[in-house]
Amino acid sequence: MSEENVETLRVGYEAFNRRDLTALGPLLHPDFEVDLTHSMGFDKARYTGEEGLREFFESFWDAFDSIAIEPEEYIGNGDRIVAIIRARGRGYLSGVEVDARGPHLWSFRDGRVIGLALYEHLDEALEAAGLSE
Repeated sequence: MSEENVETLRVGYEAFNRRDLTALGPLLHPDFEVDLTHSMGFDKARYTGEEGLREFFESFWDAFDSIAIEPEEYIGNGDRIVAIIRARGRGYLSGVEVDARGPHLWSFRDGRVIGLALYEHLDEALEAAGLSE
């Protein structure tokens, strides 16, 4: 797995946790896409490009009074990396505490992140990444 790509993800998660879109920008390919069609959430959308990224992250941050995503493990083969993450936060309106684990599938092109797909199950993310046995 590419150490440069893992470092990009580490920096990206830190920027997300600080709610810092400016720091995320240089890490992302202009054609960046967030794909939620494989996740269990109510929003089964795809968000594309800079405006899509802003819309996705701001709506996500608006839903939580606090949220932090910490990668626990990386599994990958270069340009496709599955990060097993733990998300902890508190709902903005409800005050409900959230503590969840799940896989994020990251794709890279030309040394920059071009895609993030959220999955419910690790085996599905690994299969999509071409990493299943």
